[in-house]
Order: sequence, then C-alpha cells, then structure tokens
Amino acid sequence: MTESATTSEGPDRRVRVVAVTQSDPFFTARFFETFLPSLPAASVELVEIVLLRNFNESRLALFRRIAGFYPRADLMRLMSRYVRARLDDLRGVPRSVEAIAASHGVPIRELATINDPAYLATLRQRGVDVLLSVAAPEIFRAGALEAADLVLNVHSGRLPRYRGMMPTFWALLDGEDRITVTVHEMAERLDAGAVVAEYEVAVSPADTAFDVARKAKDVGGREVAALLGAAGTERWPAPRPVETADGAYFGFPSRTDARRLRAAGRRML
Repeated sequence: MTESATTSEGPDRRVRVVAVTQSDPFFTARFFETFLPSLPAASVELVEIVLLRNFNESRLALFRRIAGFYPRADLMRLMSRYVRARLDDLRGVPRSVEAIAASHGVPIRELATINDPAYLATLRQRGVDVLLSVAAPEIFRAGALEAADLVLNVHSGRLPRYRGMMPTFWALLDGEDRITVTVHEMAERLDAGAVVAEYEVAVSPADTAFDVARKAKDVGGREVAALLGAAGTERWPAPRPVETADGAYFGFPSRTDARRLRAAGRRML
C-alpha cells in the first residue's frame, strides 16, 4: 500500500479509493447509495468517482440496445422510472450517481477513457490505494492495472460461471435462487482476475430481474466498503484464482432471452 494507507490499524489510517463507473439512476446509483454511507466506519475515503460513457457508446446506440432488449410495455415503464428519477434529482432527492456523490461531498470526474496515461499518473501522486470498477464499461489496459496497489472489480455474478454482461439476468434465466456478488482483482482478460471475496444475495420468487440487479448492487455497496477497510492489513483475504475454462462469457441479452425469462415465470420489471 502507499504511505497514505499503511498496514497500521491505527485511528488515522485511511484507504484511499477511486471508483470507476457509469451513470444510471437504478443500479450503479444503488451501489453508491449503500457504499458511501458505509465508508467512514471502514476508514475508507472515496477520493472521486470517474464516470465513463454508458456502455462506452453513444446515447442513440444505448437507446437502441435497451429498446432491443425490453418488450415495449416494459420499455415504457422503464422510461417512466427514469423520468421520475431525474425529477427527484431536480427536487433535491438524489437518485443519480452524480447527485448521490454530491450529497456526500465526493467529486465527479468525467473521462473519455480510464486508460488515459495522464490521468492514471495522478493516482500514485494522490496516494490512491485502490482503483475500483463498478460496472465500468471499458477494459482496463496494462497502465490502469498498474495504477494502484489494488485494482478491483465488483461483479454481480459468480465466477467463472457468469463472466460477462448482466450476470444477474443470466443467473435468473438458469433458475438460480441466489446471486453471488464477486469482488476480484482485474486482469486484461475480462472477469478473469483472482477472486478476493464473494457475497450471496437471496432471490425470492416474486423478485423481478430489475429487483435482483438492484439487490446485488445494494449488498455490494455495503460489503465492498467493509472489505476495502481491510486493504493493506493482515485481514485482507487471500485471492483465489479463477479457472476461466469452467465458465462461459455472456454478452448483452436479447429480447428473445427476455421472452425466455418471462416464459419461465420471472418478470423483467
């Protein structure tokens, strides 16, 4: 660890973290709703949140992606929830990542890429100990993987079984009755770094796919805050290698996949 977060367990010890994510008022926002209030007790400081472009694509491409996944009625319900969330932001009820961060005094930095060498050089200069990916929509290249003592990803699926995108959806489609939130070291191969911690999230028959994705972020926020408090100490878990040959890599689901989930008795929203 850097000098700002030594292995000391004293009261002045702080683990300095930069989180990398994308902005949405439903899932990444839910992570930070539980993550930020949990940091003081864990002696963790969130230096800033880096926002990347959602899915690393244009707004039009993002809309087409979402519209190609949700059935029309669900798409309209989702858009209605999105509008309500934006209105909440405007009336002082934080729902977006940006508004939640502002309510806790955490700076936001928008970047075109996390792999910007000039930006990455500032992390060591500022004593950042952990670079934390929370649904970051971009592969971290070698420079990013070496930019802090710990470079971690929070993945809402069991590894290696559910590598890839939207793991909670694929777990539900498989009929799983619980979701595993996995914290793992990052590698250039996606979701292939050694596992540091796992947290199980129970799924009830009445939960929608939307509910389960939010539950995973809710649990992840609280648990990851506590985990990071152990960084640089003897309490840090021993990483476990991931055997990627034992799992598949899942892409973004299609509307056909959504129909299969509904046919199995699980609602989307």
